[in-house]
Amino acid sequence: MEGEVLRSLANTRLQGYTIIYKTSNNGGEYVKKPINHFRNLSVASKFMLAYVAILIIPIMFTATYLYMQETNAALSDANMLMEQNLFQIKSSILQKVKIIENMAQIVSSDKRIETFLENGFEEDAYSINDYRYNIIPFVDNILRQSRQLFSIRIYMANSTIPEVYDSFYNIKRVNEKQLYRELLTTPSVRSKWVTSHESSTHVLKSNKSNKEEVVSFCSKINSFTDNYLVGLLEIEVKENSLFDVLRDPVNSKLGKVFIVDENGTVVSNNIPKYYKKKIPISNQDITKLATLNKIEEFEGVKSMIISVPVNEIGCSIMGVFPVDNFTEKVKGSITTIVFVSSLSVLFLGCIFYILTNTLLKRIKILVKAMKEVRDGNLSVSVEVSSKDEFGKLGLSFNNMTERIHDLVETVYKSQLMEREAELRALQAQINPHFLYNTLATISWVARKDNSPEIDKIATSLAKFYRLVLNKGDILIGVKEELEMVKAYLDIQKIRFENMFDVVYNIDEIPHNTQIVKNILQPLVENALIHGIEPMRSHGTIIIKASEYENKLLLQVIDDGAGMNSDTLKEILEGKVERSQGSGYALKNIMKRLNAFYGSKYSFDIFSELDIGTCISIRIDIGDNK
Repeated sequence: MEGEVLRSLANTRLQGYTIIYKTSNNGGEYVKKPINHFRNLSVASKFMLAYVAILIIPIMFTATYLYMQETNAALSDANMLMEQNLFQIKSSILQKVKIIENMAQIVSSDKRIETFLENGFEEDAYSINDYRYNIIPFVDNILRQSRQLFSIRIYMANSTIPEVYDSFYNIKRVNEKQLYRELLTTPSVRSKWVTSHESSTHVLKSNKSNKEEVVSFCSKINSFTDNYLVGLLEIEVKENSLFDVLRDPVNSKLGKVFIVDENGTVVSNNIPKYYKKKIPISNQDITKLATLNKIEEFEGVKSMIISVPVNEIGCSIMGVFPVDNFTEKVKGSITTIVFVSSLSVLFLGCIFYILTNTLLKRIKILVKAMKEVRDGNLSVSVEVSSKDEFGKLGLSFNNMTERIHDLVETVYKSQLMEREAELRALQAQINPHFLYNTLATISWVARKDNSPEIDKIATSLAKFYRLVLNKGDILIGVKEELEMVKAYLDIQKIRFENMFDVVYNIDEIPHNTQIVKNILQPLVENALIHGIEPMRSHGTIIIKASEYENKLLLQVIDDGAGMNSDTLKEILEGKVERSQGSGYALKNIMKRLNAFYGSKYSFDIFSELDIGTCISIRIDIGDNK
């Protein structure tokens, strides 16, 4: 439509130029031809010409000028306010930094610590008691005094002191680490802050599940007499504790505020999307811990970017504030723009009033018909007497009313069906709760009647179905999957009168590792029904779970009847005709694994007659951790 208007304007100017050239002696022709051309334009073109000539140009010019003035003023005020806000954040962080450094000074300057680290350690009662009852409590008390501390470690240069307690370690543990190399090799450097890294509170126990992202302050401990290095003090602070001010809802509402190191890498995890990644801005001054204040695009959004260096910890506070957050109100609150717009609209109203009565009489008829439709009369129609835009609009209106009439019945029927489906869904949700309540009642009656086996069956079955349903989720934790298998086997051991043993060989697996739900229980059921039971003798089922090289290994092993090579080949190739049994269960599991993991899993079976069967599943869990 806009292209048609521009072409019409060009033709008008061209024709007008031609008229001037050809009829320079006849002014009447010069006036009549443009008027006739205007009359022949489409209604949309006439409205567009009037809009451009009367309203758009003056209003847009005035609004743009005023908006730019108000926007610049708003951005200037916002820039000053946001910079002050970042300095307040810096002050808050430095207060915590000062507290940590003071604690480090207390520990490193304590005479007991220095004497303990400097003297040789004797394996006698006095040295052990001094270690246990004087040195360790001193460190523990300082750790308890501040909740924001994650750990306090002292790395001892004295190799005669044993690593008995989880706060004292031999200094050789850090000699080769890049984080501490500058501190240990440069005599003039006495202390240093190390940016965010992963740490564990129990190094000696290697407790993988107790790891946190921390920021460390390291300080040398020198001998008071000879001033040589006797140890290295490391105080770790949880990253989310040191930088908790970044999680203020006010900061989050205005934009993104995070901490970057001297390499331009984000080291605060208040915004996980950017954590330990390079910030996507072009200016390189951020890598020099320099003050930065500019406006540029950040991830496609025009933003105010402010950087305040915190040299004390070798980082900078970076703030990214979208410009629209500060200019949005300007767009709707400029009195001058509203005043100018109102005058323009009033003037335009007078002009359009004449045009409306002259050109748009049929629109009024159509509007009247629309009001009748609004009041519920869907059988109304308008008379169509031409093929111009108004005629096409009338035809479209008539078709619309007919279509609406048909859709009303369709929608009404669809709503009835949706309500019925909702009721069925609600009814389906009741069934699991009814099952849990029934099993709980059975368990209570069994305890009342002193029937422990019934109580155990009911409790195990309730636990089994709770884990199977898993709130409708497809994935389940490895721990929950193993608990579901254990609940199933507890029931089967009662049924088979303990004719089999179960051995669980479970290595430590990350607690957030998840797999497709219910893939182990069918394998265990096959091992029991098709492996152990046919032997008519006592058997053993072994369940293994371990992790290596970002792969999860699950194994179900039995010493039962086993399978011959032909049966095994048919199962692996999916040539199973039965609707139940081991072949069907294995085929079902393989289909679900293939649908979810694609090529990131393997399914292997080893089996020999009268020896047993071993089923192994390997899953690449690199993306799920």
